[in-house]
Amino acid sequence: MNIVIVGAGKIGANLTKFLAIENHNVTVIDLSRRVIETLVNDCDVIGYVGNGAAFKTQDETGVAKCDCFIAVTGNDELNIMSCMIAAKTGAKRTIARVRSAEYSDQLLFMQNKLGIDLLINPEFETALEVARIIDFPSATKIETFAKGRIDLAEIIVTEGSPLANLQLKDLKQVINVSILICAVKRGEEVIIPGGNFVIKPGDRLHFTASRHTLPSAFKALGLQKKKIKSVLLVGGSRTSYYLAKALLKAGKFVKLIEVSEEKAVALEESLDGASVICGDGTDTDLLTEEGLADFDAAVALTNIDEENIILSMYAAKQGVSKTVCKINRDPLAKMTSDMLADCSVVCPKTNTASIILRYIRAVEKVSGDSIKTLYKILDGGAEAAEFIAAEGSGIVGKPLRELKLKEGNIIACVSSGRKVIIPDGNTVINPGDSVIVITKTAHSLLSEILKD
Repeated sequence: MNIVIVGAGKIGANLTKFLAIENHNVTVIDLSRRVIETLVNDCDVIGYVGNGAAFKTQDETGVAKCDCFIAVTGNDELNIMSCMIAAKTGAKRTIARVRSAEYSDQLLFMQNKLGIDLLINPEFETALEVARIIDFPSATKIETFAKGRIDLAEIIVTEGSPLANLQLKDLKQVINVSILICAVKRGEEVIIPGGNFVIKPGDRLHFTASRHTLPSAFKALGLQKKKIKSVLLVGGSRTSYYLAKALLKAGKFVKLIEVSEEKAVALEESLDGASVICGDGTDTDLLTEEGLADFDAAVALTNIDEENIILSMYAAKQGVSKTVCKINRDPLAKMTSDMLADCSVVCPKTNTASIILRYIRAVEKVSGDSIKTLYKILDGGAEAAEFIAAEGSGIVGKPLRELKLKEGNIIACVSSGRKVIIPDGNTVINPGDSVIVITKTAHSLLSEILKD
């Protein structure tokens, strides 16, 4: 596909990198010559220094013939205007990042009336991710596939867990719930496990299950924590606002601490039912006074990554059973993964890039099996990809035991119609099925996981 990206910040740079790897023809536009030169050299893409909303810039970069135009600058209005002009110019699809809460209630109107195919609010999407984590507090991360019918959960194996020192082939004898353990990180090593693999305490592992059976799976694994009823939010960001609204709607008690008096007053006025405190969320005396240790969950959402990390570690030390930490910088998230082993980490910029990538894959017209959804898991050491199996694919029509998969790949789940199948050797994939593959190497087609 021919793709034009306006804005080469963290989101734009990540998109450029991943789309180039997937062999798309990418042109990136930014006002910074230094940033453009770096991306051109690192990613082998076309770069253009200029204003992405200017018709002259769009004309010279071939927007009229592009398959997808993506505006992800830090300015909402510039993104919207760039997409409107691109749509009128001839771009087949347009995507805009829109962060302002003022636009959140009119996204559907903007899509229908302004010719923008996809509008993404990173803070809102992050709030949804945190809300999912709070629904399943035993997991450090939850990803969804097959329109929400399949979940991929990440957990950490502890001493005393039914999984500790268990050989995978004996899993069904220990828990009577249909799940498939499909990826494990032990230290720095990422493993796609086989039946003889032995799980050890400290392993970070991913397993697939249907949304319907996920609560039973956590219970069978001895990971069913008490339901979260109270949540402390530190930092009055846009994400905090969206999250607080979702939590209040779900009937949870919410207290929010914000250092800015102006923001605190505005949040108190807009969040009916929440307790809003004006104060420094890094002040231990204030946290003690506001009852940090009595909360079921604490979510660190300030605009400073280091503060969020320290807050999450402190909350865990005070006995808060579930902590969530927002980190904007990927390298910092990876650097602190061991320190925050029991904490769920969310990265808004990475999440936004992933949503755009999934949209592009969903609409891309290619022959054969095509990627519909893709997540990076285990700190990028593996991928979880959802494919739609095509007629004539080498993977359909045969029991899985007859398929010879390349090393580092496992078929983790199959969705056939409304039926979710945790596969075994007798499972047969049919054309049109959604197939979840866990892989240590990126693939453009489902059939590429097979040996020649």
